[in-house]
Amino acid sequence: MTSKAETDLTLFFHPRTVAVVGATDNQKHGNYFLFKKVLARAAVENATVYAVNPRPGLEQIEGAPVVATIADVPGDIDLAVLMVNKERIEQILIETCARHPKFVIVFTAGFRETGVPEDAALEERLAQIARDAGVRLFGPNTNVNALEIFPSLPGPKLALVTQSGHQGRPVAQGVELGVGITTWVPTGNEADLQAEDFIDYFVDDDEVAVIACYIEGFKDVAKLRRAAERAAAAGKPIVLVKIGRTEEGARMAASHTGHLTGSDAVHEAFFKQLGMIRVDDLDELLDTAALFTRLPRAPGDGICVYAISGGTGTHMADLAAAGGLRLPRLSEETQSKLHELGIADYLTVSNPVDNGAQPVRTPGVNRALIEACLEDPAVDILVCPITGILPSMSKIVASDIVDAYRSAKKPVIVIWGSPVTDDEGYRILVEGRVPMFRSFKACVAGVKRYVDYWRFQESFTVEPITPPRIPSGLETMLAGSGALSEADSAMVASHFSVPFPRSALCLTEDQAADALKKLGAPVVMKACGPAILHKSDLGLVKVGVGFDEVVPVFRLLDKKGRDAGGEAGYEGVLVQEIAPEGEEVIVGLKNDPQFGPVVLFGLGGIFVEVLKDVSMRVCPLSRRDAEEMVREVRGYPLLEGARGRSPSDVDALVDLICNVARMGMDLHERLAELDLNPVRVRARGEGVIALDALLVRA
Repeated sequence: MTSKAETDLTLFFHPRTVAVVGATDNQKHGNYFLFKKVLARAAVENATVYAVNPRPGLEQIEGAPVVATIADVPGDIDLAVLMVNKERIEQILIETCARHPKFVIVFTAGFRETGVPEDAALEERLAQIARDAGVRLFGPNTNVNALEIFPSLPGPKLALVTQSGHQGRPVAQGVELGVGITTWVPTGNEADLQAEDFIDYFVDDDEVAVIACYIEGFKDVAKLRRAAERAAAAGKPIVLVKIGRTEEGARMAASHTGHLTGSDAVHEAFFKQLGMIRVDDLDELLDTAALFTRLPRAPGDGICVYAISGGTGTHMADLAAAGGLRLPRLSEETQSKLHELGIADYLTVSNPVDNGAQPVRTPGVNRALIEACLEDPAVDILVCPITGILPSMSKIVASDIVDAYRSAKKPVIVIWGSPVTDDEGYRILVEGRVPMFRSFKACVAGVKRYVDYWRFQESFTVEPITPPRIPSGLETMLAGSGALSEADSAMVASHFSVPFPRSALCLTEDQAADALKKLGAPVVMKACGPAILHKSDLGLVKVGVGFDEVVPVFRLLDKKGRDAGGEAGYEGVLVQEIAPEGEEVIVGLKNDPQFGPVVLFGLGGIFVEVLKDVSMRVCPLSRRDAEEMVREVRGYPLLEGARGRSPSDVDALVDLICNVARMGMDLHERLAELDLNPVRVRARGEGVIALDALLVRA
């Protein structure tokens, strides 16, 4: 996608005229320091700043002209900054919007974040005042850090978007480690402008290579999806901390799918699908985002660990392998060369490479060893862990790593695991802007994300969002609310190419006997109705019914079904042919209130019930998404034919997931949940078949 951002924020970041209401010359007042920050940014942008202060006789503050009211500011205003108390803010905003500035920053706090309904109502009034005037509002409960000036450092940079000013500061301080930062946007309460607007805008900023975010919650998923798609198409990673991993807020639901698709699980699926890189804390956010600013596209996933200690190399290699990184064995030619260059014969050089520390003391040898590792065709990325180093070797090791990194032959990454940061080697690495992590574990996670992102890029496509389309004949059935019976649920799903066993809904014992004759004995018989959701738990399913049993079984299920479902919730007894054997899985669909239709997949039985071994994606999804869903569950080897099983028809399963996703897109206005449970995946080439269906209307 090449379209521009929905919101043009150019004049927000690069204003020509700025009015600051609440500016003061009182050097003991916080507003004075905020005003100086605005002045500093204005000087860079060659913008004119007006201080709005009604004090008689005050003509200028720090060289900026003073006017009594914002109405007195001459000409057009691009950006207004309001630093006034809460009691005055509504009236001041009305006066400001009468001048129709392009943007307004409301610094004032004490609104929705207090949890008081009156404060939330005031915030909404502020947003409405701005909307009515066609003015974009930033905040309230924010600061002017969006106008902060960062040191000009060479190379690609990151832009920082945070929904907490405090949480952004440790990342912004990454400039002390040589991390280039263009902008930091703390979005405050987001009464109008949201994190999604700024993420979208930074996709088009040529100075920005990575967008780093601290997020508490998204307000506009459609806008976020568009921004994430544009970022992925541009090869511009979005790295984010998203809090809220626990599922205490997940609503209860009628289906397995509804229980399993908690809010955070859906966020996780969305991020994975759109190539957004989720990290766990602020250290990882800084280190991983910085990694992407300092390295080009990953040439491959072969990791070589090069260390000056056998223990260090083994520890790092162990963590790397456990973290899913691939450590290829170096070629015999490379290993011989490493020994020839000075590594003792008894030391391991197959990967990890233990140089034994001694060669470091000979000028040029350590650099040659690093070069030999980089030249091995199996190596794509070199990782150099340092857990503490003698001062006599520190400068040599660090300088050689910097030289190797700057050669740009292949990516080079360093770990500085020592708490000592006044070491000369540390200074050399920081000034050399080598990608650096502060722990083995963080490095493994960061490198895995780096490799995975570029692998994602190889096959990323934008899936079009199509308008809903309800198949002819289903409008009346889907018009109500609540659950449909199994028979009706299957009828709806069949319109989307979901295969089911042949069956007949029977109201009398004679109809049941006739159905058995047509389907062939034995059969499955089930009490059926919209109020009968979990038939097996209620003893309403009989498997393997033959000719002699059909009538008594019908009578039993008919009575139990009427008792369980009542007059309105019972429809009859479903007589169904027995499906062929296969691996049992669950495929489900949930209409998430924030993300829309979400598809879920998992293996049946203990994998879903106990282990919650499921995967999910947000609609629309591609065939690649469906394939990834199947392969990423821990039980996937069973579908491949583990433990003597025949390989399953994974292609047909992927087709089914795609069909369910299409169903979600077409019916999302009418459908709350769908469970196909179980689905039997037959042997390769024989297809899939859904044995049961539960559809809950919105």
